[in-house]
Amino acid sequence: MEDFLDKEYELVSSDNFEDYLEFMGINYFNRKIASNLKMVQCLERNEDGTYTYHFKSKMASSQTKFIPGEEFVETKADGVKVKALITFEGNEMTHIQIESNGRTSKHVRKFYHDKLIITTTAVGFDKTSTRVYRLVNK
Repeated sequence: MEDFLDKEYELVSSDNFEDYLEFMGINYFNRKIASNLKMVQCLERNEDGTYTYHFKSKMASSQTKFIPGEEFVETKADGVKVKALITFEGNEMTHIQIESNGRTSKHVRKFYHDKLIITTTAVGFDKTSTRVYRLVNK
């Protein structure tokens, strides 16, 4: 992951993301906002050895601080608390979220030198959401 730290990636395309949000129970208004945000995402390593993954836009921002391979409680952008686990393997960051009702999502972030591709699946969701981001800084 060293090659991909502190780089910002901006959303350029999205497929089935709003359908995923609807499946997850996000209301219409919030789905529309989330689907239309020009998100920028960035992974940083902190001095204490933890990592922070940032989600930024002009309207909203959030971040997740974690230690790879250790389960933690995450508060998602919609305020829902989930059990989460993030692991690294090569250029992939896999992020699993389990809600209190058992609903499980998996976000696989594949980092490349010029882009980031995020594929999202969820147990019971019959589609895959794919979001493509381009590198905006080097």
